[in-house]
Amino acid sequence: MLVLVFVQQTAAQTSTDSPYSQFGIGLLNPKTFNGNVGMSGLGYAWRPTNYKPGVYDSLARSNAQFNDRRTNYINPKNPASYSNLSLTVFEAGLYGQSVQAQSGDQTQAYTNAQLAHMAIAFPIGSKWGAGFGIRPFSKRGYEYSIPGRINGEEFDFNFNGSGGLNQIYASTAFEFSKHYSLGLTASYLFGTVIDERRVIYNDLTTDHFFNTVDQARNKVSDITFDLGFQYTRALGEDYHLVIGLVSSPIGELSAEQDRLVRTYEGSEGNESIKDTITNIQGNNQSVQLAPTLGGGFAIEKKGKWLIGVDYTNYNWNDLQVAQNIRLVNSQKFTLGYEKFNNLSAFGSYFKQMGIRAGAHYNSSLVQVNGEDVSEFGISFGISLPLRKTFSTLNAAIEVGQRGENKNNLTQENYIGFQFGVTINDRWFIKRKYD
Repeated sequence: MLVLVFVQQTAAQTSTDSPYSQFGIGLLNPKTFNGNVGMSGLGYAWRPTNYKPGVYDSLARSNAQFNDRRTNYINPKNPASYSNLSLTVFEAGLYGQSVQAQSGDQTQAYTNAQLAHMAIAFPIGSKWGAGFGIRPFSKRGYEYSIPGRINGEEFDFNFNGSGGLNQIYASTAFEFSKHYSLGLTASYLFGTVIDERRVIYNDLTTDHFFNTVDQARNKVSDITFDLGFQYTRALGEDYHLVIGLVSSPIGELSAEQDRLVRTYEGSEGNESIKDTITNIQGNNQSVQLAPTLGGGFAIEKKGKWLIGVDYTNYNWNDLQVAQNIRLVNSQKFTLGYEKFNNLSAFGSYFKQMGIRAGAHYNSSLVQVNGEDVSEFGISFGISLPLRKTFSTLNAAIEVGQRGENKNNLTQENYIGFQFGVTINDRWFIKRKYD
């Protein structure tokens, strides 16, 4: 039921209005949940907790056996991190964004909001963990017009698109030695991506041409896999090193395309169909998804803080998607910092809070007329502990820029907000008593 509600809500929302979402399957949503969104999505070497309660039976924060205790979070970026879970975790988040887009001397502003994710993860044993969840995977939303003329007749070439993909996933991980963990995520990607092109003549009395609408609906349904690895090593008594790797090898997604091309008179919404030129239903297609390989490392001071770096390579293999437009291989760099929330710091709510900061840079989302459309941003987040529990309320803000206002490109300046709840408890964990 929750999955159905999530899909219905995300399908009803317009989560972007960016011309850069018209390529591939749309703009990819970053793999950010409550714990790492404030670190700009850092995650390859992030192990969300080092607290292992063992046979402890109480969650009361007055229990003296708990030292430097931290909330468990779900790491969506590396499934190998699930081997380190000590408590059952439920997470849900909401995301909103305000964007100002500039192209030439024209400016447009818009806002949107959507459900960011719902997920649950739990330990199965001291070295084994698993989880599942759902989140929006990509988003399509754009609308613009280009004027033209043919045989003396003026017309507008209108472009618009909508839709996106959702992801339902299941993850598991096992710590097969003291220092090594392997994890696997299996995902089902599904959704509809719609693109529509219209040729609309300005002189409605013309006898030479009819308006034309060309609509393509790609219904995507396929399975993908992510393989994750993490290595941990103590650096003296107070520090730990974590190295992480993740491979996502799938490069194509299966889809069925419905395409309808018609001519008509009248305006949009009050159309009088003149002729159907093309009507194809259920044509088997494939849509491109860049295989990715990413890695990172993090240094942690026990119970205090963590700093880490991620690198991701997107292998689009120089895919031509339109005239003068290519999806080229790109790299993303992420830097993140976290001050752990120490739930044992009695008398100081600030010390019990978690604080995060991060920055990211993506070298090229797409290449238009030989110009790379890059993206960069910074983020900040906090977690507020709930009284006498391991659970937290979380908030994060990110500020960034996508593209530049030059050579007929669009510059998008955005501010994003994410709010979420992270609940820790002993669901599915067998208690032991003295």
